[in-house]
Amino acid sequence: MKKTFTLTLLALFLSIASFAQMPLGGATTGCVGGTLMAYEDSVYSGGTWTSSNPAVATVSGTAYYGYITCIAPGTAVITFTWSGGGTGPVSETITVNPAPAPISGASSLCSGTSITLTDAAAGGIWSTFSSIATVGGASGIVSGVSSGIAMVTYTIPDGCFATKYVTVNPAPTGVLGGVSILCVGSTGTIIDTAALGGVWTITPTTVATISSTGVVTGVSAGTATVSYTTTGTCGTATVTHTVVITSTITPDTITGPSAVTTGSTIYLSDATPSGTWSSSSTAVATVSSTGMVTGVSAGTVTISYTITGCSGPVSTTHTVVVSPLDAIAGDVLFGGSPYAGPVTVYLIKLNTVSLDLEAVDSMYAYSSGTSAHYQFTGMGTDSFRVKAAAGNDSSYVPSGYVPTYHTSAYYWHDADVIWHVGGTSDIGKDINMVAGASAPGPGFIGGDVTMGANRGTSPSIPAVGLLIFAVNSTTGQLVQQTYTDASGNYSFSGLPYGTYFVYPELINYGTIAYTNITLSASHATQTAANFVQHTVSHIITPSTVGVKNVTSSVSSVLAFPNPSNGKLNIQWNENTTENGTITVSDVTGRVVYTTAINMTKGTGVQQIDLSGLTNGLYLINIKSESISYNNKIQIQR
Repeated sequence: MKKTFTLTLLALFLSIASFAQMPLGGATTGCVGGTLMAYEDSVYSGGTWTSSNPAVATVSGTAYYGYITCIAPGTAVITFTWSGGGTGPVSETITVNPAPAPISGASSLCSGTSITLTDAAAGGIWSTFSSIATVGGASGIVSGVSSGIAMVTYTIPDGCFATKYVTVNPAPTGVLGGVSILCVGSTGTIIDTAALGGVWTITPTTVATISSTGVVTGVSAGTATVSYTTTGTCGTATVTHTVVITSTITPDTITGPSAVTTGSTIYLSDATPSGTWSSSSTAVATVSSTGMVTGVSAGTVTISYTITGCSGPVSTTHTVVVSPLDAIAGDVLFGGSPYAGPVTVYLIKLNTVSLDLEAVDSMYAYSSGTSAHYQFTGMGTDSFRVKAAAGNDSSYVPSGYVPTYHTSAYYWHDADVIWHVGGTSDIGKDINMVAGASAPGPGFIGGDVTMGANRGTSPSIPAVGLLIFAVNSTTGQLVQQTYTDASGNYSFSGLPYGTYFVYPELINYGTIAYTNITLSASHATQTAANFVQHTVSHIITPSTVGVKNVTSSVSSVLAFPNPSNGKLNIQWNENTTENGTITVSDVTGRVVYTTAINMTKGTGVQQIDLSGLTNGLYLINIKSESISYNNKIQIQR
């Protein structure tokens, strides 16, 4: 045990000795007049600092840190000796380099002038980091830029430097501003931007007088010259300003465009200051305090600019013609949960050759949370639909909001049709985005969609990327949306118990919903709710495979395409064969077409010919024992 203790103590002594003999740390080079710091790193807190050559450098300090003052060029050894332990002193050698001589030259100059500074030490570089003055790196020429104090530095090759503070005095110059036109008997103020405390004079005094504070009084019609003279360290200077004294003051001519479209803006200006803008009819155009004119409705408006004249208000006018904006425009409104992100808006119209609805234009907007604005221009005369989707491409970014048509339809055939006349404005065509009402629950609905019926090909192939809605049958509320995958499959999960119908939504296609899907504790899952997309007849119907899970079917009817060139298809899905009546009326309620229709059990289509009707909006009613269908249709060729 004693042997072990002896070895441990010896190791400790060796460790302390080794640690104590570490050299000093700190800078080893300095300049005359400067200071350095040395430090020792040990477990001891006391000791003495000494210098081997106090004529070159002195040192002070008692523990850890030594503060070295550089006295003269040369070298000195700085030593630290422990007073309470350690095996010996530690030291380092420092070198003191000569500093340049004090900088010679003037200590002040005027803004816009120069002085030259010099130093007896050769080979140095001049510098300053101030915006008050500049200095030539080799020449030492200092140029005043603005009033203030700048520090100029001269650095010699060994790194030592000298500094000098130079004061830049302001030159006696300035700019006069303020009133430039004045009525006889009125007063106005002249402003000195230099603010150097000068003397005001004016000539001739028969036209105007001026006070010691720069207040001008008009005496008679004419032109007067105001002079402001300042005297300072840098000399004397005079600046002038012209004031016109008149008995009449009128504003300058208004400049700017003379035409604007509704909802757009132009800018007008007038060189005469301190006037006010006004519009003869804010129902046609408004004007801001800065001259910004905004078109409100078609018409002609007079924009006025009014100033205070010698005898009262005086105005000048400018005529602006407001033309209708050839556009369909509105806002995409997110009235449910806020949605901040991209929005794609589509402009859709009927292709009169294929009789299909097609997107003819689209645009991106950005919603900040509650709305995004859209606008389409130059469409000509035609009927249109507009649709918005939360996202920036055709796949749509899931957001809780479904693709929605103006005004708030998520079925294409229920969308409000916009009849646009070229050269006019259809504004305020808002789209109220529809959000699914997703309450959590254990229910599940799934199925697939295949296409191939009427295609002349076999076998059927998956319908990929088809939008599918799950709708609460009782409330009519859309609950969820999804898209078919690469295999044509779709599914809805997390549905609360209740009764639903599933509805594929595809523009130009009539759809028969898969109805009466009841989810309950004993039947929480509905699978094989399958559909077939008939690509020739443009109908999507429930597949006969899997329909056995549906207890009943609801009779339904649909009229398409809409708008139509006159050939209108009536599609139905009936539980039993029924006879019905088709009635078409104009917007005044006058019946313009009527015919009977025999709707056989199951799915069928009958076409009616309305080509004898003129272009316009009509109301269609289809009535049978179980069906009462009403809708608006657009006849367009």
